[in-house]
Amino acid sequence: MEWPQWLQGGPFLEVSFLLGLKKEKAETIQEITEKFSNMKSKIEIVDINISEITDFFDRGYPYDENNTSSLRLHSLRLRLYVYMSRKRKATLQIEVVSSNALLVNFWFYGDELDESEWGQIGIKREEYDEFVGFLKELYSVYKFKIGGIAIEENVLGLFRISEIYPNELYRYEKIHPENLLEQLSPFTHIIWNEKYKKLDHITDIYSRLDNDGILIENRL
Repeated sequence: MEWPQWLQGGPFLEVSFLLGLKKEKAETIQEITEKFSNMKSKIEIVDINISEITDFFDRGYPYDENNTSSLRLHSLRLRLYVYMSRKRKATLQIEVVSSNALLVNFWFYGDELDESEWGQIGIKREEYDEFVGFLKELYSVYKFKIGGIAIEENVLGLFRISEIYPNELYRYEKIHPENLLEQLSPFTHIIWNEKYKKLDHITDIYSRLDNDGILIENRL
């Protein structure tokens, strides 16, 4: 499927998290988008053919177009506006990464300077905390297992593997909190849900959130 151009150039700031995939795929997408209304930061979907996009995600498409019986990919992208202190373009990427795990990833234009030609506003240094607040809002709404903020990286990087997905190496239970505390992580902030495992001996700055969340700030 050809994804419509929305964000141009780069780099991109990615605010992403991992969800368990338990329901029918189309129902999962509907549940994710319906919960936008619970966010303090208004999220507006620009695409009007949501049912068509969701149906394509549900059916999937072959990884190898010459072999229709091969591995099938379930992927979508939605064009969004996210309202923080300024109205920002964003792309929502959702991917089935294993039989029980789903990647949800919000992309934002990540340069410090605006790109007026493409209608993209940059992220000034004093605006970065808004994205930390956005990640915390997402956690309060979706109560995901793990989420993070990084330039040109999503939470799958915390698996420390380079396999293509979907792949059972990305199963929901295989992400371990020890990976969060390794040095040289590209993530500026990570949220871990301690319902799955308590974290001990944290050397980075952290704060505790409602619903068993812990926000870790990586001092890059």
